[in-house]
Amino acid sequence: MTQVEIRQQEATQLLRSLAPGSAQIILTDPPYGIAYHSGHYKDKNPHAPVARDWNFQIGSFLNVAAQPLKEGGVIYLFCRWDVYPLWVQQIPPPLKLKNAIIWVKDNWSAGDLTGNFGYQYEILMMLTKGRHTIRGHRYPNVWPFPRVPSKSLTHPTEKPVPVLQRAIIASSDEGDLIVDPFCGSGSTGTAAVSTNRNVLLGDIDPKMVRLTAERLDVPCPEMVDAEPESMPVDPCYNLEPPDPNLWGIHPEDLAEWIKRSTGPA
Repeated sequence: MTQVEIRQQEATQLLRSLAPGSAQIILTDPPYGIAYHSGHYKDKNPHAPVARDWNFQIGSFLNVAAQPLKEGGVIYLFCRWDVYPLWVQQIPPPLKLKNAIIWVKDNWSAGDLTGNFGYQYEILMMLTKGRHTIRGHRYPNVWPFPRVPSKSLTHPTEKPVPVLQRAIIASSDEGDLIVDPFCGSGSTGTAAVSTNRNVLLGDIDPKMVRLTAERLDVPCPEMVDAEPESMPVDPCYNLEPPDPNLWGIHPEDLAEWIKRSTGPA
């Protein structure tokens, strides 16, 4: 029988609590450091900004994540085209970038309809520790899977379970430990349980922890409500805002940035 544990805990604290060499896979969709806010609307936006998204440091995270990973284990990280070059520069030893898997979705974002092409893919970084061996079928590094329909989303950046199942089956054995320290609504947990792997899930957002526990039908841990999140306030007046196409800032967050940076200090 698979073991499922869920915690309300900051990601690096969760990883530091694990014994060295205890996890076969760390499979997660971490914050991208862009203060992401979903663009899907139904009356009002149903999704709050991703908790602490603007304050994520990939180098520090990977340094900690390498410790509980087994020799021959893998870290799978979802990321976008605009943060990928920055993340690659901060991969610490003993991790190695083995591949950049392209997850192709069945549709694409709207965005700038007249000045840009639609976004239809995300990158799944594959970082190995030591010599990793693929299990079963050897797939190419382009994975076409439909995204979760907007009406079915329970988290603004929710990933489809079949994508996660493929990564888990390819890089672990039954009974291995899968860890997701940014579990969101628990898709990694669903994928791990369905493939007979043990799983440890964590998230700092109490709403997501409750949702994950309900989804996996396991007891919800005792939690502390998180402090409200807000964008950092720029102290400068009339500062030219950053280019949202370059940094991936959502228009709502950009509008908030402009309002705060041009208002009273």
